[in-house]
Amino acid sequence: MAAKRHQKSAGIGGALILIIFIVMTITNFSVLTLVSAQNELREVKKSSEIETSYYNAEKEAAVKFSEIKAALNNVTDNAEISAIVSEKGASAKTTPDGVEISFKASIDENRSLLTVVKFQNNAFDVLSQKIVSEKQIIIDDGFDIWDGESPLV
Repeated sequence: MAAKRHQKSAGIGGALILIIFIVMTITNFSVLTLVSAQNELREVKKSSEIETSYYNAEKEAAVKFSEIKAALNNVTDNAEISAIVSEKGASAKTTPDGVEISFKASIDENRSLLTVVKFQNNAFDVLSQKIVSEKQIIIDDGFDIWDGESPLV
């Protein structure tokens, strides 16, 4: 009879340990899932902020482009074009193909959206629109890099 009691208590103890292990495992997975979801939410918010600032810069560039187009309506003199473009906060460069107009719209403190437009015969052609860095990149050439040849030869 005592042996049966010992087997019952051992079986109950083993089942209790198994239940505790399962509860701990489920708790750990729940915590890991929560942390992962919070990280993903943070990344989505950051991505959303970056996209919003880019599209705001794109809108600003479109407005500036519209202002320049309206101001240059029926203007043909390159000096006058340069003066009007400078007035609008852009720069102009005379080329053999016409006048190249460029202007920036700020995305954030590190990047801007650079738009380059060609103006010729009272018509506009967008040449490029790209993100450019506002920070100067300093390249350190002070490293002595091994060129593959042994100094002992």
